[in-house]
Amino acid sequence: MPGYIRRLLAGSTVFALALCWATAALAEYWQFPPLPPPHEYGDILIGGEEGEKKVEAVFFSHWSHRLKYSCRVCHLELEFSFSSGGTDITEEDNRNGLYCGACHDGKQAFGHTEENCRRCHTGRLSSSPERFAELTGPLQKAKYGNKVNWSAAIKSGRIQPLYSIFSKDEKALDFSRKLELEAEWPYVPPAYFPHDVHVKWLDCSNCHPDIFNIKKKTTKHFLMRYILEDKFCGVCHLRVAFPLNDCKSCHPAIKNQ
Repeated sequence: MPGYIRRLLAGSTVFALALCWATAALAEYWQFPPLPPPHEYGDILIGGEEGEKKVEAVFFSHWSHRLKYSCRVCHLELEFSFSSGGTDITEEDNRNGLYCGACHDGKQAFGHTEENCRRCHTGRLSSSPERFAELTGPLQKAKYGNKVNWSAAIKSGRIQPLYSIFSKDEKALDFSRKLELEAEWPYVPPAYFPHDVHVKWLDCSNCHPDIFNIKKKTTKHFLMRYILEDKFCGVCHLRVAFPLNDCKSCHPAIKNQ
């Protein structure tokens, strides 16, 4: 075998081993939040008190709503904050058609009646694993989070979540630019951000300019430790979108995850 080929193969082997080492090192170094069971991934509790009125916290399942609605509907059109507890919601608001009341009006979804109170005000996380398996069973699978590949499900047409509840003419932007993001560690391959996947679920204004500067390469301090503090990608990719444990979905060249 010619010497230059041996050197090339040796270099490739070293690089591959370095990638494997880097992947293992990342798993050891970063303290990812513990993952709940798939049917509870993305479940949250909202509120619990309204003034002096003591009420049970509202249970909200992201996955059950994600089957029917894009993230844009709640986090843009209905003005829900991405931050837990960041939106002040009152019963009066809901009865006036704001927030949850935009859909839970007794027509699109069950309404605000006394007999329905306990359906939301459970005070605990209460997703049904059987119902989860029934509704998500036909969808493409993933390794982490809900263990559903939501992007593949929407691309294949197996789910068709509404992009807007106010306008049938509102469509996702046709924008497919993919950004390459260099990793902060040596031997860790770059991450890639695909706009076309995200615009199916979100509006540009969900991310720009509050989370990411809209001008390329001007978002400073874009490091993993900040993502783990719920900043940048961590706004979604910790508890609702696929979790950071899924290194390969962002860093596709990582080996042996």
